[in-house]
Amino acid sequence: MDMFFAYLLIASATPLFLWLDNKKVAISSIPPIILMWVFFFFYMTSSLSPTGHSLMIALFILNVVIAHVAAFIIYGLPLIRKHMSR
Repeated sequence: MDMFFAYLLIASATPLFLWLDNKKVAISSIPPIILMWVFFFFYMTSSLSPTGHSLMIALFILNVVIAHVAAFIIYGLPLIRKHMSR
């Protein structure tokens, strides 16, 4: 759970870093972050069911995938285009 909380803190700041590069990606990452905070609150109050745990982990995985796709779109594609244009 410590790793989830650490990632949650980092993910919460991610839209701020993405805002200048790609506003659509930054805005699309906000709803999963909000849901992760909601699930974290339920986890901390011990009112999360086994289904809730599964949804929390699925949401965590979804957010990791979104973050990696965003990183590729923002940093990888321009680098590939730069190398292809040579």
